[in-house]
Amino acid sequence: MQETGVISDYVELLASELSFDRSLSRCVRQEVEDHLWEAVAANPTDNPLEAERHAIANFGDPHVLAAQFAVVSLAKQTRRVGVAVILVVAAVFIAMKARVAWYAAMQWAISDDMKAVSGLVVQIDRYAFWLSLIVGLGGWAYIRSRRIPAAFHPAYRRQLRRFFLLCTTAAAALVVSVISDGVLTALQLLGTELSAEFLVPIVSMAIEIACVGILVFHIRGIALRAASTAALLKT
Repeated sequence: MQETGVISDYVELLASELSFDRSLSRCVRQEVEDHLWEAVAANPTDNPLEAERHAIANFGDPHVLAAQFAVVSLAKQTRRVGVAVILVVAAVFIAMKARVAWYAAMQWAISDDMKAVSGLVVQIDRYAFWLSLIVGLGGWAYIRSRRIPAAFHPAYRRQLRRFFLLCTTAAAALVVSVISDGVLTALQLLGTELSAEFLVPIVSMAIEIACVGILVFHIRGIALRAASTAALLKT
C-alpha cells in the first residue's frame, strides 16, 4: 500500500483519539485507512496528494468520527455485559446445584447445632440469588430494547446510568449469594474429616468466586469505557 503523510497523519490522529481501547483503535485505523485509499483509487488525478486531501475532507473530522465509533462500540459492549450477567448467574446456579447434589450423594448433613444458623443463611442465599437473577434479566432486557445511538446524547447517558445501576445491583446480590454459599460450605464441611471428597465443594466454590470476579471485571470495564467516551467528547 502506498504511504504518504496526509492519510497516514489522519489515521494516526484518529487512532490516538481512541487510544483508551487499543483493539478498537487498531480496527478503526485499518478500516478507515482502507476506505481512504479506496477513495483515492476511485478518483484518479494528476495530483495524488490533492486526491488524498479530498478523500479526507469527505470522510470528516477525525475527532467527530472517533466519537461516533466510540459510542457505537460502547453500546455494543453494554449489550455484551448484559449477556455476561445472565451467563454468570447461570454458572453460579449450576455450581451451587452440583455441590448440593454432591452432598446428597455423599450423605453429608449439617450438624444439628448448626441447623438454625444454616437455615438463616439459606434464606439469605436464596433471596440474594433470585434478586441477582431477576435484576440481571431486567438489565439485559432493558439494554437490549434500546437502540444503538449515533451520538452520546443525554438520553443515552441516562440509559447507561440505569443499566449500570441494574448491573451493580445484580452483582452485589450475587456477591451476597456467593458469600452465603461459602458460609454454608464451611458449615457443611465443619467436623468432616479432610479427604479427596472435599475437592468438589471447594472447586465449585472457586468457580462461583471466579464468576463473580468476571462479572465485576466486566461491569468495571463498561464504567471505564463510558467515562473514556464522555472524556473524548469533551476534548
